[in-house]
Amino acid sequence: MTAQPGTTDVRNTTDVLSAALDVREAARRAVRGKDGADAVLTALSAVIDHDHASLSRWDPLRHRHVTLAGSYPAGPARYIETRLQDDPGFALIRHSPEATSWWNDVPAPVREASTGFQEVLEPLGVRDGVAQCLFSADGRYVGILNVSTTRARCDQPVVRSVMALLGECLAAVADPLAGHRSPGPGAGGHTCVVLLPDAEEPEGAPPVMVSGEPLPGLTEAGSPLAALLRRTAGGRALPATVLVPYRQRMLELHLSRRGDRTVAVCRTVARPAALSPRELEVLAELTRGRTNREIADRLYVSPRTVATHIEHILAKLGVPNRVAAAGRAVAWGLEPAP
Repeated sequence: MTAQPGTTDVRNTTDVLSAALDVREAARRAVRGKDGADAVLTALSAVIDHDHASLSRWDPLRHRHVTLAGSYPAGPARYIETRLQDDPGFALIRHSPEATSWWNDVPAPVREASTGFQEVLEPLGVRDGVAQCLFSADGRYVGILNVSTTRARCDQPVVRSVMALLGECLAAVADPLAGHRSPGPGAGGHTCVVLLPDAEEPEGAPPVMVSGEPLPGLTEAGSPLAALLRRTAGGRALPATVLVPYRQRMLELHLSRRGDRTVAVCRTVARPAALSPRELEVLAELTRGRTNREIADRLYVSPRTVATHIEHILAKLGVPNRVAAAGRAVAWGLEPAP
């Protein structure tokens, strides 16, 4: 049976579009934690028949990429993680309107200046491929997709179009905030989102802002609030939410894990039970079982003043004693101020 003119092209286009839907579904499952990023690259192979591929997340704390899934040899994989961000070819892609660069579109001067082309791709025998920078909906750079093939050109018009459309779902896989529910309008006051340093990083390493405006002192080296976040993340099962009285504000801190990073959403909220800032500080100290004298020493007030605050706390909470008050505070997730 003879195929009609154009039948093969239509079938190929349909196959590519169908494969793109599979990539999108794999990305959704990865964001929900049901599958890994490797399933995304497997699905992507039906869109671009590649020899090597990697999907990497940008880590602003370490100023490097972290491979989520990949099939490049060790040397090229290490280059992507530790040196790609300094390659002039990368700067061209990241700041271009399309945020995508196909092998055959790279200008000769950039190709000659790029260590990635000269030291990594050409020794692999790469003849085509694509590097696609990934951005979140709010404009943050979150990672990069690298795909290489040693075979003939793979950048057919339909593949180019599909890859542009897949950028959003691929970015969601790389984005440490994807799938995290942020408070809506009216849910609270000042809100910001930060990535916390891991335990092996220097003790005074500050969090890195990824969204919103930083709270005073939060992203400074040696910040006591940052230290509190780090201790809380290390001492609780995540996700977890705590309340902290801090600089006359009431902070709600929601911590969760996203890949290899801890995400903290920090926002100002109304003080519970109409307690004053100082009463909340005293109540938080009660959760640690401290005596009036110990609380007084920590807050630089007299024990008599602490006793008065506790009387007011019991009345506002409608509880009979300090143990019951502490239990209420623990249920809220109240932590002593740093």
